[in-house]
Amino acid sequence: MTTRRADAVFDGQPITAAPLREHVYQRLQELMISRTFAPGDHLVEETLAQRLGVSRGPVREALQRLHRDGWVTLRPRYGAFVNQPTTQQVLEFFEARELVESSAARLAAQRCSMQDAADLLQICDEADEDLRRGVPPQQMAAHTARFHRAVLKNARNHILLEFGEQLSHRSRWFFAPLVASIAPRAWVEHREVAQLIMAGRADEAAESMRAHVTVSRDTYLATQPVAEPVAEPYLDEEPVRATALASPLHPGSS
Repeated sequence: MTTRRADAVFDGQPITAAPLREHVYQRLQELMISRTFAPGDHLVEETLAQRLGVSRGPVREALQRLHRDGWVTLRPRYGAFVNQPTTQQVLEFFEARELVESSAARLAAQRCSMQDAADLLQICDEADEDLRRGVPPQQMAAHTARFHRAVLKNARNHILLEFGEQLSHRSRWFFAPLVASIAPRAWVEHREVAQLIMAGRADEAAESMRAHVTVSRDTYLATQPVAEPVAEPYLDEEPVRATALASPLHPGSS
């Protein structure tokens, strides 16, 4: 674990609200999403407990859950490490995102009101203004999350929205190192999707969103390191299942 990066985020205040293990889980997850804890970083129970102001028990529980949810890899005799996705896991994530979000764009074009569509374009206007002002990447990432969630909400399908929200943490994690470089291109594509939704051109909106996700996938694979797939023999599972559990693309697997 890189102590310097972690020191910049921990405020030294102990976590006191219950349930404690949930707060520890969320704090550690956020530190991984922001890449404060980068892929491959060693997560030491004692160090984390000291910095969070808790005992080692809630940290151990959180790390076990983060492992089950695919954020952390547990290595016998070595401990917990932030997961580094394989190429296959990257492809699976973006495949799921493409299916969910292109479907949402199609349905939004068929179902949303003119005010809903205008609100989508307003998000694009605000993002463009902040991009011109050179705001920090975290702020641009917040605009991106707002836009994609608005498309999902405008689809008027609660199950589809739930699937999209399950992917949202993964999306933030994948795009944290890319926001600054892809923002100019991404917001041109976002505006195109919004305009097609406003025009009610459902098939074209779906295709535009699909293309947007595909370009994002290709950018990630071209610029970010990926891991070789490795089975985890200490798990009482077949190798394929073990690899899936180590993936950041299988939320809730246990």
